[in-house]
Amino acid sequence: MQTHEFYQKYANTPLDKRFNFLSHDFTDILNCMTLNDVYQEIKAIDDKIRPDIIRKEKLLKAVDKFIK
Repeated sequence: MQTHEFYQKYANTPLDKRFNFLSHDFTDILNCMTLNDVYQEIKAIDDKIRPDIIRKEKLLKAVDKFIK
């Protein structure tokens, strides 16, 4: 699943279902996590990598002028 697909599904999930545990399997990465927990973690990861993505795009755009 792509990030934008997750955000869309999260937005369309009723509030009461966002706080149900997704898994109780101790070997599962989603163990004792709710959909809201997953959303918060993915959002935090996106917030951390956003500056790097912006920097990468600026570098690629700048170097494109010299390679043409």
